[in-house]
Amino acid sequence: ERQFTVVGITPEHFTGTIMLFGPELYFPLGDFDLLINNSQAADIRSLDRRDAYNLYLVGRLKPGVTAATAEAALSTLASNLENAYPVEQKEQTFTTRPLPRLSTSGGPSSEKDNMRLISTFLFGMAGVVLLVACLNIANLFLARSLARRKEMALRLALGCGRARIIQLILTEGVVLSIAGGAGGFLLGLISSNLLAASLRAHMPIAIFFHSGADPAVFAATLGFCALATLCFALWPAIKLTRTDLLTDLKEHAGEDAAPRRYRWLPRNSLVVAQIALSLGLIAAAGLFVRSALRAGSVETGFQADPTILVEADASLGGYDQTRSLQLFRAVSDRLAALPGVQSASIAAIVPFGSEYINRPVQRAGVKPAPNSHPATAAAGLAFNVRWNSIGADYWTAMGLPLLRGRAFTRNEAESSDSLPVAIIDDVLAKKLWPDGDALGQHIQWAAGDSPTDRSGSAYGVGTSNDYPKHDGDAQSLEIVGIVPTTRWEFFQSEIGGHIYVPFAQGFHSTAFFLVRTAPRVPGTDTGLFDLIRREVRATAPGLPVISVRSFHQHIDSNVQLWSFRAVAAMLLIFGGLALTLAAVGVYGIKAYAVGRRTREIGIRMALGAKPGEVVRMILREGLVMTLSGVALGFLLALGMGRLFSSMLYQVSPVDPVVFTLAPCVLLAAAFLACWIPARRAASIEPMQALRSE
Repeated sequence: ERQFTVVGITPEHFTGTIMLFGPELYFPLGDFDLLINNSQAADIRSLDRRDAYNLYLVGRLKPGVTAATAEAALSTLASNLENAYPVEQKEQTFTTRPLPRLSTSGGPSSEKDNMRLISTFLFGMAGVVLLVACLNIANLFLARSLARRKEMALRLALGCGRARIIQLILTEGVVLSIAGGAGGFLLGLISSNLLAASLRAHMPIAIFFHSGADPAVFAATLGFCALATLCFALWPAIKLTRTDLLTDLKEHAGEDAAPRRYRWLPRNSLVVAQIALSLGLIAAAGLFVRSALRAGSVETGFQADPTILVEADASLGGYDQTRSLQLFRAVSDRLAALPGVQSASIAAIVPFGSEYINRPVQRAGVKPAPNSHPATAAAGLAFNVRWNSIGADYWTAMGLPLLRGRAFTRNEAESSDSLPVAIIDDVLAKKLWPDGDALGQHIQWAAGDSPTDRSGSAYGVGTSNDYPKHDGDAQSLEIVGIVPTTRWEFFQSEIGGHIYVPFAQGFHSTAFFLVRTAPRVPGTDTGLFDLIRREVRATAPGLPVISVRSFHQHIDSNVQLWSFRAVAAMLLIFGGLALTLAAVGVYGIKAYAVGRRTREIGIRMALGAKPGEVVRMILREGLVMTLSGVALGFLLALGMGRLFSSMLYQVSPVDPVVFTLAPCVLLAAAFLACWIPARRAASIEPMQALRSE
């Protein structure tokens, strides 16, 4: 055991150089060699070596010093270092960049574009919902203003100024918006806490999220309340004060106007706008939901549903490589001997995890000139591929058959002194030997300055451990097996390109035990997990077990999948709110119209109109309004699909399922919203309607 003395405590929400994510423990830099996970394959080097690349440096500019000035000074420093150390510092320089707040990197890149895209996307969706709500309330205010025309005409006739009436209506709007803003503010705090809690459950590191009532958020809420008031109250207020006093004073309650004019009332146009915006949101939500479903059901290539993953870290127990390999061997044997277990193995990296390692490989014996540009593997082109170190029974445990060749032997997997061998997937085999068979051939790790094809290395979110420059001793590895291509992440730009080495030759102190069991009865996982945890502790008492879960649970907790599902869920909520608001808007306008046209409907029925004819009349008018909104919304949905096409996963921006269901759902909701007032209109008694004012 390692004991440390606590000498300081950071503030509660201190995260260092990274926002949201941060360490919970800080140690002196002098303890680096003691604490670093011992990974022979990752080529971890002591900090006293000049060719160590393990530190990220962050600097604060002095007052008055610009980034350009600092970069010029750093360029001079780089030249001096290259002169002093021509081998270690060859062709290296310094560049200044703003500090990334969501990641740590030795080559920091700007996060503004990605953050701006995501922020603009979510902000825009929320803004559309707010706009739909404002249009709905504006419709309500317009309807109320028409009902209050005579009241306002009396006020104006008695000397009340237009400004006073506008102030009265705006005051009503402010009260309404403040009430809604307060509810939205509380709902936002609760939703943020739930979102952060959900993210914490999927992240292997600490998340620091301050959920208090931030003054900036409070001020923004007040600003949006003021903006919403102007959107839904100012226009009705101005329209109400620009009236013909004599006409309004003589007006009795009744119809708004003749049917021809009725179709073009401003509030009808607002409902059309609501329907159009709602359809755009529903279509966007549908596209992302379809993408999330596609991502969750993606074919991985592994048949590992019965497999259980046990994550352990020997470095946390203070074990060196020799002792760690002994413990790992004992644990694997013990787990393989459990009742119901078909096979057990070990791996340094697990697919769909939070860490991956890239290494450049090339044909053995090929050494292109430093400034050459080989275009083929035969000429020395290297390929940047995924790396993993595995045990002898890895393929059985993961349900992945070998296409050709053999698996690693126990001696190769457990002894670092065995001959270097490797297994590659068929994609890498075709890249290295496009016209021949890669089985039995030899490959080597490419030097850091080798020309490398990185077209398949653009992977998704994760912790990438790209290897530092090779020392130059290119070790030859014999290819003893070829396996099928597998997917390691949900959003890989190119599938395939993997290399596997025996675990002992690519030792990792953090390891995953893969336990494949017979098909299990649902609900029995908890007992089996407890049994596995007890057996590991009994076999290796000092080996810390970090987690035990099924491969299905492991995939389901993937951060990439979670983030996609979270966006889809938020859009689904936005779309549901917009659909509800649109339906309420249609219902409100039709219910108000029926109320204002009571006398007209009574006359129609007194002259022989049947209730069914009245229902069809109201539905026909509502259908014209709805179809106008759907037509505009369909065009808006097409534009939104094109705009967010880069964020979709295996779904067309004009997906026929989404663009069929979304209008149908909206039409069904609008039909129901029109049918209720239509039924009410059909039940009007003619004599009672004729007496109505």
